[in-house]
Amino acid sequence: MKAVKNGVELEGMRACHIRDGAALCEYLHWLSEEVHKPGCVIDEVDGADKAEHFRSKQDGYVSLSFDTISSSGGNGAVIHYKPEKGSCLQIDKDDVYLCDSGAQYVDGTTDVTRTVHLGTPSQFQKECFTRVLMGHIDLALAVFPPGTKGTCLDCLARRPLWDVGLNYQHGTGHGVGSFLNVHEGPCRISAGNRISKYEMGLQKGMVLSDEPGYYEAGKFGIRIESLVEVVETSIGPDNGKFLTFKSFNNDSY
Repeated sequence: MKAVKNGVELEGMRACHIRDGAALCEYLHWLSEEVHKPGCVIDEVDGADKAEHFRSKQDGYVSLSFDTISSSGGNGAVIHYKPEKGSCLQIDKDDVYLCDSGAQYVDGTTDVTRTVHLGTPSQFQKECFTRVLMGHIDLALAVFPPGTKGTCLDCLARRPLWDVGLNYQHGTGHGVGSFLNVHEGPCRISAGNRISKYEMGLQKGMVLSDEPGYYEAGKFGIRIESLVEVVETSIGPDNGKFLTFKSFNNDSY
């Protein structure tokens, strides 16, 4: 079954994430310098195009895995936003900037979201980012029996937000193909009220996203996404039969 990757596919996913992470770091470094130059105007489409440019220089690059969500300020609160020339916003150093992007390489597929502020964020923005990151880490550190469904783990990513009355209206994780669909079933991590009879319990070798977020309509959006591999852990009475996640991503948050 394609949801459970073989050794060659997993090694390819690890390798392509190293190259993809380097490209993403190049882009965010370039952006952090350019937006502070006097008179420099970079809109959301310019940002998306530049991110693609850095990826295209990596070995094994084939194409984007989906249209880049390059979103500044209030557009970041539109979960599946797509910037268009003529209507998109300028990337502003005084706003939160969310970039959800990925690529297809001959050895694997990437999907990563990083949220940055290129100036000075508000105290509320910092708290929201911290709580999203806490949820991202809590889910990544989960230990669970084989066959556990993602709906049982979803609340781990939401708890730090729920603690202060916040939430997000999308799933926490989706399956990812190996040089295939960036959204791939039947495994996923989603809220319990979205249980599907087709959902599959998690098994060693599956690849999913870990992507909690928080969105303030008309103001900003925050999402942190990395791809994770389901691996065995020695924690638990079955001596290696329990499962946990291992991140493919090497870039910083």
